[in-house]
Amino acid sequence: MKKQLFIAMLLIIIICFSTVASAVENFNSQTTPSGVLISELEQFVDDYVTKYIGSAIAGTSIVFLQNGETLLSKSYGYADIENGVLIDEDTVFEWGSSSKLLVWVSVMQLVERGKIDLNTDIREYLPENFFRRLRFDSPITMYNLMNHNAGWENLQTDIFTSSTQGVIGLEEGLRKFEPKQIFEPGAFVAYSNYGTALAGYIVERISGQPFYEYVNDNILSVLGMNNTAIHPYQADNAFVTERRVNIRGYTRTNGILTRARLDPAYINYMYPAGSAIGTANDAAKFLSALIPAEGMTSLLFNNNATLNEMLSVSYSYGDGFPGLAHGFFEEYYNVTTIGHGGNTAGFTAYLTVSPECGYGLVVLTNQADSSAFATRLAKALFGDYISEYTGTLPDIRSLNNLEGMYLTAQRAGSGFMKLTGKLPQSSLKIIDSNTFSFLGIEFIQISPFVFKNRTDTGIEAIDLSSIFLYLTVENNNVTRVSMIPMDFIRISGIDVFTTYLNLTLIIICVVYMIAAVLIIIIGGIKNKIKKKPPSLVKKLNIALNLSGAVVIANYLFMIIRVVQFTSHNALMPNFGINIAYIIFAPFCSFLIFKNINKSELSKGSKLFCIVSCIVSIIMAVLMILWEFYK
Repeated sequence: MKKQLFIAMLLIIIICFSTVASAVENFNSQTTPSGVLISELEQFVDDYVTKYIGSAIAGTSIVFLQNGETLLSKSYGYADIENGVLIDEDTVFEWGSSSKLLVWVSVMQLVERGKIDLNTDIREYLPENFFRRLRFDSPITMYNLMNHNAGWENLQTDIFTSSTQGVIGLEEGLRKFEPKQIFEPGAFVAYSNYGTALAGYIVERISGQPFYEYVNDNILSVLGMNNTAIHPYQADNAFVTERRVNIRGYTRTNGILTRARLDPAYINYMYPAGSAIGTANDAAKFLSALIPAEGMTSLLFNNNATLNEMLSVSYSYGDGFPGLAHGFFEEYYNVTTIGHGGNTAGFTAYLTVSPECGYGLVVLTNQADSSAFATRLAKALFGDYISEYTGTLPDIRSLNNLEGMYLTAQRAGSGFMKLTGKLPQSSLKIIDSNTFSFLGIEFIQISPFVFKNRTDTGIEAIDLSSIFLYLTVENNNVTRVSMIPMDFIRISGIDVFTTYLNLTLIIICVVYMIAAVLIIIIGGIKNKIKKKPPSLVKKLNIALNLSGAVVIANYLFMIIRVVQFTSHNALMPNFGINIAYIIFAPFCSFLIFKNINKSELSKGSKLFCIVSCIVSIIMAVLMILWEFYK
């Protein structure tokens, strides 16, 4: 009797458990992770997009899916505002840096085939003596490329070009524009387009195919992504080439939508890192392959073990903080997602999946810097992250080297932009035991050494409600502050002083030379009235100060040209002007000093000439120090 009672109770428990499990599964299948009912999903997204369309963004295509099934696929707004062209399911969008996901899938396919070892020095896969600017002997592995910690500086030029003729080959560009290695591999995370493009070149070398051909044969064709191109100017897909002319990229300036200055823009030699372009439904096919239904094998790999490895964390800062997953970025919502965003001159993309629940989200817009639109939608569908940590949080006031000035590891380390890379990005100031201010935002500790900003400020370009920071602490000393995918490094007081001293000297030189030119103009007018010709020393002083003014204008012009995506080669005349000044300033100063005592100048005029020489020589030295000549 007892045995029968036991069996009966066991059956009841099994039935109840099955019912509960079925109910949970049914609930999950009927709602998004945030709790939005699937039956109300379209209206929810409609309402969300309405707040942005026409004001913050021009147009968008959105796809939400689960386990390969499309739950929502809808387009909004205009592909071309001026001509009234609406976005539809055939509209193609630039992926920007979301294209990097195609690189990392390609790499993992070759890993699965035994042709790439993620721990091997990548120089084994490259031509001999490929690198010329490595500073450290430590090996650079594919993991370093995936985790953006190979140590390279950030490149500022030759990322985009306005014509197909301006696109140069992958190998040629990687060799020609090799960045300087400023950190030892593995030391700091600094997002690198160059590193990803290099991984694409390694795929090219190992497969024996141009990278875009490999992607077409092994990813796009396999997944039926017939409306997507990866070639730098879409020469691999006639449909995309045809449809690209029907969409315009936009930017938002002072609240007004305007055409992107560079549209169309072509990714130069680093095209594997950012040149994909296609429809939202095609992007959804790619995401579906990352979250195959239970019992199904991803079409991208022979074994789901490779997929699982790819989507696992390959670089972790610490518990409770999102990491890097073989080139994919972890993001914390109510569920953890894996994906990548991207921006070009006139487009924004956001592709992410949640392997734990099988949901995926594609958001593509023809609006530059509109990542907040995508990430806020992601949070609305995936749910907000809430830390479950219940222990005692460390008192950040007891940490050493936390407060101070920081600069990002993703910076220029050489060339004429070197000075901008040395300027501190922000000051970190402790507010209380769990809170500090950084980057103009207040962050609060939610788990040991993990911080999240307090509120969303409403800035359109960046969703400030989802910024996480992590403190790396060793022996109670803070060694870095991290934000996916880059680290911030605290700089010493001496370095801050030296940098600002140099910057102050540059400003003094600039102000003096502008004032000197005005003095020369006024003096020239007076001498013309008196019909008094200038002496040799005065002529030299005039030439010295005028050349200084030219150099100042030249550098400002260079900065403007860089912002407008001017190539490095196109800046050669500007470098020539700077080099000429570096040579001319000390030579002209020498002639002035040599002849000043022979001239019949007043004490004031002599002092003016001497100060001009000193300022010009200081300017020339600073230009050499900050590499304004290359």
